[in-house]
Amino acid sequence: MKKFFYFAVALLGMASCTSEDFAGDQSLKEANENAAISFAFDVPMTTRAEGKAAATKLNNQFIVWGEKNETAGAPAAGNLVFPDYKVTYDDNTAYTTTSNTKDWEYVGLSWTAAEAANITEAATPVTTNVQSIKYWDYAATSYTYTAISALPADISSGKVKVNKLTSGTTVYDKGYEVTLAKDASDNYPSLADLYFADRAYIEKTATYDRTASNQYGGNVQFTFRNTQSQVRVGVYETIPGYKVSAIHFFKQDGTTEYTDGASTPTSAFGAVCPNISATNYTGTLTVTYGNGTNAPLNQPIVSVSGTSATDLILGTNYSTLTTTNNSEKYLGESATTATYDTGDGTYTFVMPQKNITSNLKLKVNYTLYNEITKETITITGKTAEVPAQYLNWKPNFKYTYLFKITDNDLYPITFDAAVIEAENGEVEYITTVSEPCITTYAKGSAVTTNNDYKAGELIYAVVEDGGSLATLSATNMKLYTVTTTDATNFPITEASVAQAIAEYPIMSTAEQAIAKIKFTPTSFTGFGKTVVAKDGTTVTMDANNNVVASFTGAAIAADANAGTDAAPQYYAIEYIKTPATYGNDGGKTYADATAFAAAGTLYTDAACTTEAASWTDGTTYYKKSHVTNVGVYAYKIVKVVP
Repeated sequence: MKKFFYFAVALLGMASCTSEDFAGDQSLKEANENAAISFAFDVPMTTRAEGKAAATKLNNQFIVWGEKNETAGAPAAGNLVFPDYKVTYDDNTAYTTTSNTKDWEYVGLSWTAAEAANITEAATPVTTNVQSIKYWDYAATSYTYTAISALPADISSGKVKVNKLTSGTTVYDKGYEVTLAKDASDNYPSLADLYFADRAYIEKTATYDRTASNQYGGNVQFTFRNTQSQVRVGVYETIPGYKVSAIHFFKQDGTTEYTDGASTPTSAFGAVCPNISATNYTGTLTVTYGNGTNAPLNQPIVSVSGTSATDLILGTNYSTLTTTNNSEKYLGESATTATYDTGDGTYTFVMPQKNITSNLKLKVNYTLYNEITKETITITGKTAEVPAQYLNWKPNFKYTYLFKITDNDLYPITFDAAVIEAENGEVEYITTVSEPCITTYAKGSAVTTNNDYKAGELIYAVVEDGGSLATLSATNMKLYTVTTTDATNFPITEASVAQAIAEYPIMSTAEQAIAKIKFTPTSFTGFGKTVVAKDGTTVTMDANNNVVASFTGAAIAADANAGTDAAPQYYAIEYIKTPATYGNDGGKTYADATAFAAAGTLYTDAACTTEAASWTDGTTYYKKSHVTNVGVYAYKIVKVVP
């Protein structure tokens, strides 16, 4: 009988979106005290893939580095077990040798001279010696393994050069440095074939479970992650009664418009990703491993440096926009029907990014079109920005950025009547146009699927104002719950809520009572500097200032007595860049506390800044009666479902 030490190698799909991991075989075939180390790659057929199909993703080859009793510095000479060994897959060869249990073999293999020149350990090329069998050492206190897989032809040609880092400040720094370069024919390395495995660390225990994964004496399971990230950008609109057409996008400089040949609309988003293109990349990838604080424990962290021949621009083809019966093309009208930078909403492969400093920007002109009246309204120079901190892309993750065109800066036409007693008045409306934009995010929600956030989630909000994150507090960041008694004629939108909030202070108590849209002030959970990313790690948005507002979304609870089911709850986020100022009604006194209460919100000063808490006989109180300066605000509606 022989003891085998298995490597079950798995491929893990996009952690943020779908699970496509390949689970390693946990079977134990034989055991004896020789303890030959063998590499196994068996993938059950249950819902995923067979071993051969999964091995194909690694091009039937990977490089393994293994040492025992690891320390922060370089491994001692007697501790190195696998000095960048080649491991290859050959179908139907399992159990033909003592070092091969699942079609993966390393004994008897060797690197060619061309391969060895491009695989180094601390900058020293590996040897071309024939690889020998390795055995499990039960006297060792721990084993550490890392692995990388690249297209073999890329290694041989030098388009991919792998350098194993054998020393570092901590054990998590001992990863890889991979240099990527194009060849003489201007061909770039295949990043779709470049995978890094999670660092596998196994400590010695008092007992050995030969069937367990990642325990001493058991099966060691690698999880490989593809190098690339995936990104897409979408745009949609939520303006009642109008559709968005004739879109003109601008480059990130804000002045140069994209062109689309002879057609009027343009063909690309003005969202220039501040990274290098994954398809024509040359440069260096530095791989370290998460310590549980900077990233999930032992997962690869990829830092990128290098150059690209072109900027990566996520561009949409105008022909992919929705076509109506009059042949005009329009943007999608919800997060679930957004118009993406690709016709079918697929993602673009990009390089991982760790330290992005430039925001993702959008500038657009467009036309609002009413299909019934044929009226058009031209909107120019609308901008939005995604904070750079949200552009730190991780390997093997998918990212979606949605730009929402709303009626935030549109003002409904209303009517009033007045009798002019003397024509000596002059009316001026002074509006300051600004573009602070609110970005919301929740770790567990996928709004592109259901257009909503889920109850119980912590929802984060940040505000981009003038190219930087605004410092937020209870003074300039307000949160309201919003309801409507007539969703058809008074839908909850950014503009309707903005109007309701602006008019509320100058409405009488009776007017407030019959208003269709009602809102109730509530509070953010807190204001901080960080958000929790999709993978559970903490992202610092600003090291010095509180730029993140957060609250836990709650749906409307079911009421058994009233016979109502749980329902969605709408929240309105209000950012106040410059607060509005109000004029007063001239000041009044009230006979008693009842009359005082019936008057609504009253103030003790003519500027209407100090709210009166209670009635005092003979005191003059003031009520807001008109707006003297509209201020600068930004609004966002968030829907939370049960």
